[in-house]
Order: sequence, then C-alpha cells, then structure tokens
Amino acid sequence: MTAAPAPARVRLKPEERRAQLIGIGLRLLTTRPIHEMSIDEVAAEAGISRGLLFHYFPTKRDYYVAVVRAGGHRLLLHATAPEEGAPADRVRGIVDGFVSFVRRRRDNYVAVVRAAAGGDELVLEVFEENRRILTDRVLLAAGIHAPTPLHRLAVRGWLAMAEETAVSSTAEVIGEDDLVDLLVRSLEQIVEQFAAGRP
Repeated sequence: MTAAPAPARVRLKPEERRAQLIGIGLRLLTTRPIHEMSIDEVAAEAGISRGLLFHYFPTKRDYYVAVVRAGGHRLLLHATAPEEGAPADRVRGIVDGFVSFVRRRRDNYVAVVRAAAGGDELVLEVFEENRRILTDRVLLAAGIHAPTPLHRLAVRGWLAMAEETAVSSTAEVIGEDDLVDLLVRSLEQIVEQFAAGRP
C-alpha cells in the first residue's frame, strides 16, 4: 500500500502571506519574548523557507515591529467610540472595547506590552504611537477638544490604570461591566477636576 502524496503547498498572495506570518508571530509572542522568537520556527510553521520570509520582512527587526504593530492595530479596532452620543457614552464605547479586548486576549496583550518594554526603539515607537492614538480618542470622546499637556498627562495616567486593572483583575474580583463603569467614572472625575480649575 503506497503512501498518499503530500498535499500541495498553497500559494498565497503577498498580503495573505504577510498576514499569515504576522499571525504566527502574535501567537508565538505569548510564549516567549519577541527577541527570542525564532525566525526559522515562524518560517517552518508557515511552510516557507527562511529566505522567503525575508522577502516579506527584510530583517528580523522589521518582522518583530510588524508583529507588535499588528497587535496594537487589533486593539485600536476594538477601542473605538460610537459616532454619536453623550461624552460618557462615547468614552464608555472606548473603555468597553479596550477592557473586552485585553481580558479576552490577556496573554497576547501582555506579550506586546512586554515587547515594548524591551527597549527596542522601533518597537517602543509603535507602542507609543498606539498610546497617543488612544489618548486622543479618549480626550475627544470626553469632549476635550483643545487639550493641554496636563490633560494629556492625566489621560495617559488614567490609561495606565485602565490597562493594569484590565490585565490584572479577574471576574471573581470585578465583573467586566462593573470595571468599565469604574473606569468611566474615574475619567469623569478627572475631567470635572480640570473643568473646575483643579488639575
């Protein structure tokens, strides 16, 4: 009895191959620091040669940055405000998407944050860009259209708290809806302090 022939390798369009390689990287990132990720392992899992991987990403660093950027982009797709509504409702949309994303993808999120903390300038730049976008979204949703540097600092600090509570809390400690309520109220208090001239 002869063995069945091996399945033919599927040819992917360049954008599909890039997406496949980045997806593999995001999954592997949950098991090791990004700079310990093996390019050979990524290529083998994708069923391509190491050389072909470098056709899509010229260097390992380019690949690592693309993986971190993709992780940040996925978060930003979820953490969005509705087009209309009161400031509290618009902020709630961002917070709800953020908390939901982080809690359901905790390992991936922590891995991306850890990668940014690794000190690579390009990776850190991607991470900081995501933080700037989130800060701008929150300020706009909260109705702060001409933020001062102190406004930005306050929202950055609030985002750090939101991130830590979303990562560290469990359903036994606080439910997702209650956590969203807590974070929205805390931001409202910060905004009220600035409106009252008490930064």
